Amino acid sequence: MLVALASGLVVLSALSALILTTLHGSARVTARVHATERARIVLTRLMEELHSSCIMPEIAPIQKASTGNSLEFVHQIGSEVAPAPIISVISYSGGTLSQQDYNATGASPNWTRSSAIGGPRTLLTSVSPTAPSSSIFSYYRYAGGTISTTALPTPLESEAALTVEVHAALTAAPETTPVKDANASASVQNSATLRLTPPSFNEGSPARPCQ
Repeated sequence: MLVALASGLVVLSALSALILTTLHGSARVTARVHATERARIVLTRLMEELHSSCIMPEIAPIQKASTGNSLEFVHQIGSEVAPAPIISVISYSGGTLSQQDYNATGASPNWTRSSAIGGPRTLLTSVSPTAPSSSIFSYYRYAGGTISTTALPTPLESEAALTVEVHAALTAAPETTPVKDANASASVQNSATLRLTPPSFNEGSPARPCQ
């Protein structure tokens, strides 16, 4: 009896450990899928806004104040024949990605922020730059007919006029998860090319955005 009872306890313990491991793995996969879905939705919307940011030929939409964790760009919203441009600022701080829109004032390409359009909108919480980088956004220009593999220094300053690609990479955690597991977080990335035609391979060509 004692031997049978001891054997039964051993088998029961093994089955319990197997069930707990399976449940933990299933919860981790579910949480990771949820985190990936949250991040991809936000990045897809951001890329769509960037793809519609070429409001005038050869006018760079990316603004010189853009940094690794603050993307500032000009685009247009509205159904009018000539909708007014707005300036959007996508910023990361303290685990939150948010967006603030402003009315644009001035003339192209020297628009500046005017009045804010509503308050800041939270795009994503429990987010961080993808390690080992400490930045979410990176910016690139053309070099010799192809997009350079070296990111531009930020703030962009004079390089904003030549920025033709914006790359975003972030790591998002699920909003809720039954397990505390670092592997439940998901890293996603996407990029938008701000160019309508192929660039010239001429080294002297500036290959500006929105051409």
